[in-house]
Amino acid sequence: MAGEFCLAAASNAVGTMIVNYLVKPIKQSIRYSFRFHKVVQELHEQQKNLKREQTRVKEDVKEAELQIQTQVIEDYVDEWLTNAENALNDVQSLVHRVEENKRCFGLCPTWCWRYRLSKEIEKKIVYISKLVEDAHFKRIGHRAELPGLEFFTSKRILASKSSTAACNKIMEALKDDKVNMIGVWGMGGVGKTTLVKEVGKKTKELRCFHKVIEVVVSQTSIIENIQYKIADFLDLKFEKTTKEGKAEELWLRLKKEEKVLIILDDMWNEVQLNEIGLPLNENGNGCKIILTTRRMTVCESMECQVIVPVDVLDNDEAWTLFRMKAYLDERVSGDIIETAKEVAKECKGLPVAIVTLAKALKGTKTVKGWEVARKKLERSRLMEVGNIEEEEEKNAYLCIKMSYEYLKKETTKRCFLLCALYPEDHSIDVKHLVRYAWGLELFGKADSIEEVRIQVLEAIDYLKDSCLLLKDEDVERYDP
Repeated sequence: MAGEFCLAAASNAVGTMIVNYLVKPIKQSIRYSFRFHKVVQELHEQQKNLKREQTRVKEDVKEAELQIQTQVIEDYVDEWLTNAENALNDVQSLVHRVEENKRCFGLCPTWCWRYRLSKEIEKKIVYISKLVEDAHFKRIGHRAELPGLEFFTSKRILASKSSTAACNKIMEALKDDKVNMIGVWGMGGVGKTTLVKEVGKKTKELRCFHKVIEVVVSQTSIIENIQYKIADFLDLKFEKTTKEGKAEELWLRLKKEEKVLIILDDMWNEVQLNEIGLPLNENGNGCKIILTTRRMTVCESMECQVIVPVDVLDNDEAWTLFRMKAYLDERVSGDIIETAKEVAKECKGLPVAIVTLAKALKGTKTVKGWEVARKKLERSRLMEVGNIEEEEEKNAYLCIKMSYEYLKKETTKRCFLLCALYPEDHSIDVKHLVRYAWGLELFGKADSIEEVRIQVLEAIDYLKDSCLLLKDEDVERYDP
C-alpha cells in the first residue's frame, strides 16, 4: 500500500515536472510564434501611447519653466523623459529588425527567430506600459532658491579693520530684539554693498533668518519697483493693481513670515515703509531692515536705531589691496613698487577706486609706464568734476576715468560709453546692447549683426575683467 502511494506521488511529481519544463515552454514558444504579428501590432500601439505621453510631459515641463523662469524640474521627471526616449529608440531598433528579417526570409519565416523576437517584444511592451502608467506626475518642478539669496562674495575680498568692525556691529544689532532698523553709512565706493552682502551670507549660514531679501533702491526709489522686487523673492503674485493694494498684500504676507531680513541697498532719500508694505519685527514676526546710504540724513529720517559707519581703508590696507589686484608680486622691481605705492595713495583708500585702477594698470611692466600713470592722476583737476559731491568720490571718479583711458581698444570704450547711457543700477540686456551697437554703427560698418555681437561680447568680457562692468546674473549691469 505504501509502495503504491509512493509510486503515485512519484508519478504526479514527474507529471508536474514534464508540464512545467516541457509542455508549458513548448506551448509558450508556439504562442510566441503564432502571435507574432499581433505582438508586433501591440508594440506599435504602445509606441504611440508612449509618444503621446512623452509629448504631454515635455509640454508640461515647458509650461512650468515659462511660468517661473527659476523653475527646477524634478529629477524623477527628467529620469522618466530619459527612460521614455531610450524605450522609443529600442522600439525603433526592434521594428527595424522585424522589417529586416521580413526581407531576408520572405514567406518562409523561421519559427526560432519569431520566438526569440516575440519574447523580446513582449518584455518591451510590459516595460512601456509601465512607463505610460507612471507618466502622470503630481508635480513637474519646484521654484529654485535664487542665486542672489546666497549672497556669494569673492574669496579674494580684503577684510579691512573698518569693514570687520562694521560687520561685527551689524551682527550684534541683528541679535538685539529691540533693534529693527540698521543704517550702514559711508561714501560711494567704500564697500557698503559688499559688506551687507557678507552680512546676508553670514545670517543665512547661521540660520538667523528664514528669509534674506536684498533690494537695490537707487536714486529714483519708485515704490512699486521695490514692491515687485520683494514680491519676486517671496514668490508672491499680486492680485491688486494699485500701489496701496500691493502694499497691503505684502504687509499681510510678511506678517505671517518669521524672521525676515530685508536689505535696502543704495538709498538716497527717505521712504515710507508702510507705503511699500514692510511691517517691522514684532513678537518674532515681521521684518528687520538694513539700509545702506551715502547720506547720514537718510539714516536719521528713517529713524535707524543703530547707525554703522564704513570708513575708507588705511594706507597699509589700501596698498595690500592695490598690490593684489595689480599682480605686483615679489618678482617686481623695487622702483616699480615705489611708484605703484604713490599711485595707490591717489585712490584715497576707496576700494572701488583701488580695484578699478589696479586692474587697469596690471599690465604695466616698466617704471616709465607707472610714472606716466602717477603724473596723470596728479595733473587731474578735481574742479573739472563738478557734479560729484565729496572730494573722495571725485578721486574715485578720476581713478575710474583713468581706467577708461587705459582701455586698449576704441570698440571697448564705445561699448562702455553705451552702457553709461543706462540709468543707475539698470540691468542691461546684452541682446539690446548688440542691437543698439548695430544700429548706431559703433563698431563701424560690420558685415552682419553676428559680427557686432562677437565684438560686443568681447568688449563686455574685457570691461568685466577691468571692473568697469559688474555681472548681474544672466545680464550685464553698468555700475557708474
